[in-house]
Amino acid sequence: MEFNILQHFKGLDELPKDPFNGNETGTSLFLTGGMGPKISQKMDGYAKKAGMSRRNFIKSSLGFSAAMLAANEITGMKFFEVGAAEAADSGAKNEAIQVARASSDFIVDVHTHVCTRPGHYQLGVNTTERGMWFVQLLDDLGKAFGLPNGTRDMNVENYGKLILQESDTTVGIFNPFGFREHYGGQDMIPMEYQVGVRNNWPKSTLMLAGGLTPNQGLSVTLDRLTMYVEKYKISGLKLYTFDATAKKGWWFDDEKLAYPIWEKCRKLGIKNIGCHKGIPFGQFYARYAHAEDFDAAADDFLDLNFIAYHSAWPYHNELAALKTFKPQRKNLYCEVGSTFAATVTSRPLECAHVIGTLLRDLGPDYVLWGTDSLLWGNPQWQIEAFRKFQIPDQLVEGHGYPKITDEIRRKVFGENAARIWNIDKQAAMQAKAEILGNKTSFA
Repeated sequence: MEFNILQHFKGLDELPKDPFNGNETGTSLFLTGGMGPKISQKMDGYAKKAGMSRRNFIKSSLGFSAAMLAANEITGMKFFEVGAAEAADSGAKNEAIQVARASSDFIVDVHTHVCTRPGHYQLGVNTTERGMWFVQLLDDLGKAFGLPNGTRDMNVENYGKLILQESDTTVGIFNPFGFREHYGGQDMIPMEYQVGVRNNWPKSTLMLAGGLTPNQGLSVTLDRLTMYVEKYKISGLKLYTFDATAKKGWWFDDEKLAYPIWEKCRKLGIKNIGCHKGIPFGQFYARYAHAEDFDAAADDFLDLNFIAYHSAWPYHNELAALKTFKPQRKNLYCEVGSTFAATVTSRPLECAHVIGTLLRDLGPDYVLWGTDSLLWGNPQWQIEAFRKFQIPDQLVEGHGYPKITDEIRRKVFGENAARIWNIDKQAAMQAKAEILGNKTSFA
């Protein structure tokens, strides 16, 4: 499966969007997704009820509510807890927003990125053809979400503007890309560049290290890990078990190659270890995107937390089974970045099955919020969608999924991440207020 948003949402890149307007982005995704034609047919009627032109309606928060309402009507299932008044009356919508924020105002996004570097990427100079393929994928994503220069706009400055200022995100945890074999011997996102995010917003961000693969040499990997801890004061790891070396990949349960890394993490005080699982995009081998190697690693290193980024989708059932049959596990987590974004507006039934499976089998205390932004633009549309998202009664009764309560939403949005990263909620909320008090315009 080549993961490219333009394969899933045809025409999204043709719709002009303001990168600051999360409502417009969310509505556009509904309109270009699998239900798009049917939702589009309903938008004129909703706009008329609201007394607005179709174009202005789609840009408004009412339009986003209308798109969710239309998805419920088309499917005959209540995937979104949204009332008709929220699609027609600004007062009712504003009241609903305030209620939603009051019930889930603390949000830790554990999956965020900057996607450029000094000198950017030049084919044949500092980037191979395979490396440029990945850059082009991210370029397409950024442009589709309103960033005119694609990855060049996924920079440190816009991280602060779009994630910390223009969304309800309280704390952003940012993670790197490695694959240095494709980028002139330097990580795609070098640590010395991305650390600028934390330097600018030290009270509102945490930095993870990455780009480590024992296939580059175990001793080199351990030395780099030590340097990341000592020099950059990292808060954990985000790794990839598929890599750009000649060996193509490695496993978390390899006792000779991986276990020395986890032992070094113990000594260095690194507790949270994430890995890209699922979404086997591009030239990488799908076998390394399965989560089976988490099984032994989680058993053998009970004091470390192992986090499956993307929730291993579409292999999330395999991940969930690692807890279903070992309910005693307390150190296996998942994160929903890109998985939620890619399914909620176009395939809400699949989204409900994925989220329901994770909540039922891993448990509400082990699911973490992530958006994979800036890849998906301003994350506010994802936040609003999850605040409204619900698992329909039919699926609760037929599959034993839990309903998404306010308590579960709070855990997923921020409480779970705050627990394992020791984030002070009160201090983080104060830092968020300070950021909002210093908002600047988009450049």
